[in-house]
Order: sequence, then C-alpha cells, then structure tokens
Amino acid sequence: MTDPTLSFVGLAVLGLALGCTRSPTPLNPAYRGSIGLPHAGMLTDAAELARDRRDLRWLRPNDRHFGLPRFTATLERAASRVAMQRAGSVLWVGDLSARHGGRISGHASHRTGRDADLLLYMTTLDGVPVASPGFVAIEPDGLGFDAKTGRYLRFDVEREWLLVKALVEDNDARIQWIFVSEVLEALLIQWARARGETPETVWRAHEVMLQPRGSAPHDDHLHVRTSCTTEETVSGCEPSGPSRPWHSAGLEMEEVPTSVLIEALVRPIDPH
Repeated sequence: MTDPTLSFVGLAVLGLALGCTRSPTPLNPAYRGSIGLPHAGMLTDAAELARDRRDLRWLRPNDRHFGLPRFTATLERAASRVAMQRAGSVLWVGDLSARHGGRISGHASHRTGRDADLLLYMTTLDGVPVASPGFVAIEPDGLGFDAKTGRYLRFDVEREWLLVKALVEDNDARIQWIFVSEVLEALLIQWARARGETPETVWRAHEVMLQPRGSAPHDDHLHVRTSCTTEETVSGCEPSGPSRPWHSAGLEMEEVPTSVLIEALVRPIDPH
C-alpha cells in the first residue's frame, strides 16, 4: 500500500516542479513582467513613470511609480493628448506599483504594475485651471472642498473627459477598468453625450467605468487598470475581470452591434 504521507510530499514536489508558484524562479523562468493578479502578485522588468514633465507630474516623490512599460507609456500618451487639446494641462499621478510589485500600504491592489491612481483635473469656481490639490471628493454638483486651502474647487469635466477618451480610444492601452464614483461617471458621460462624442467612445467609457463595491467610492480620483495581453498571460499575468471586445486587433466601429451603441447613448445614468 502506498504511504499517503509520501504521496502528499510527492505531489507537492511535482507541483513546484511544474511551476505552480507564480514567481520568476529557476523552476519557471518564463514568468516576467506583471505576474499574478492585481491584488496578489509581483512585478519584474518595470518601467518608471516619467516625472516633472510639462503635462504629467507625480503627486508624491515616492518609489511607487513603476508599472508595465506599455502601461506607463499609456499614461504618458494620455497626458500628452489632453495637453495638446488644452494647453497647460498637467495630469497629476498618485501611486502605481513598487519597483518589484507586491503589497504597498494603503492599497489592496497595485501589486503587479497594472494599476494607477490619477488625480482629477480641477479649476477654481471661475473656471481657472489649478494644480492638483490632491484627493478632493467631488459632490453631485461638481464641486469639492479643498481642506488644505479652505476653498471650493470645480471638477473640470471637460479635461477629465478628454483623459478618459484618450484612454479608451487607445487600443494599445487595453483599459479594463476605470474605477470611479457613480457621480463622476454621470458627469463625464453626460458631458460626452451633450458634445456629440461617437457612440463607440461613449460605449467604451460606459463599459469600463465602475464604482467599486466594498471600498472607497473613488470620488476623488480615477483608478485605472490595464488588462493582460496574450503574451503577458503566457508570462504569468493572470487575467481578471471581463474581456473587452475592442482589445481584439482590427475591431472597427461598424463591427460593434448597433443595438449596443444605441443603448450606450440612451442608458440613464443615476449619479446617486
């Protein structure tokens, strides 16, 4: 009769030999880049987000601005696109991931180089753009109180929409989620509809924007997440969440079902 203890040990050794653990060890050297899930993983070969550019700056000078190289490039492209359309715009960025990923304080995710916190574009009540005051919660009227300066600021929905548009229209960005409050989503989608944005862009924005459950409402920033590519999945990136159809190469607008596009234009938005 086989010794059950020996069988268990044998299975454990076999599991390790087959590379069950998602980390780049001699037993699984192919694991590189974003490894594991956003809330349980690590990061190798990371790129650091540019800092102190005219169109993009770090909120804090810490060591949490690393991500997949294509993701950091995505954020830099998006910031540049907004600045090209609205001169002087600066995207302020909070945390991405640590250089080697893993747990960082204050976040349940941000462990695999696929997440980034983007601060909101803001103006004075008179509409003058201001540098990011940090995390300021926005109410349904589009205003937020900046406790540091003791003044109210206005959510710059125009520039924020340009940022969301840049992200969802960039197929290489592979945006899977933009975690954001229902209040901010409503303001952004209403703005896009009123200005005649294309049905596909509105649909994409609808699909990726979501107020997360069981956490802060994200009414003071956008939490952006990119999905795994096929190559990244082979290298250890674990897909989570839905697959976005426009991530498929060659998808054109006319390939999106007309009923879906119409629904994106008429779907009611509840900001509460």
